[in-house]
Amino acid sequence: MVREFSLKKDGELKLSDNFKVKEFACRDGSDKVLADLDLISKLQDFRNFIGRPVIIPSAYRTDSYNKQCGGAENSYHLRGMAADVYCDGVKAIVIALWAEFNGLGGIGLYLNRDREFVHLDTRPTKYRWVNRNGTNQKINSIFDLL
Repeated sequence: MVREFSLKKDGELKLSDNFKVKEFACRDGSDKVLADLDLISKLQDFRNFIGRPVIIPSAYRTDSYNKQCGGAENSYHLRGMAADVYCDGVKAIVIALWAEFNGLGGIGLYLNRDREFVHLDTRPTKYRWVNRNGTNQKINSIFDLL
């Protein structure tokens, strides 16, 4: 379930034990924040499982910011239903495998030179991909990478 928040009014509001509204805000500084409570619940489950902070460099995006950062035209970030995440000291494949086991709809594994991260979203259908230095390759399952 996606809810709308105000960064100014609700930024410090805890959405779970370890996540606040401000972590899901668009990086362009806009006040509107869309956040999927189901996604946040899954992120909290992962945080509890791994026992380390989950860092969210990108979650909700405005249309203009999504275009600026090269996001897909119909990105789930635009709906507040996606987050790009990583954990220091945890390989991205571990996050992706956990997400596969726990039924997230969209899982994209980004294996770029500067930083590995995982795109997670709550789309209703299963979709998996791996991105190596800017090139996406659709896969059937994260297990295909093992």
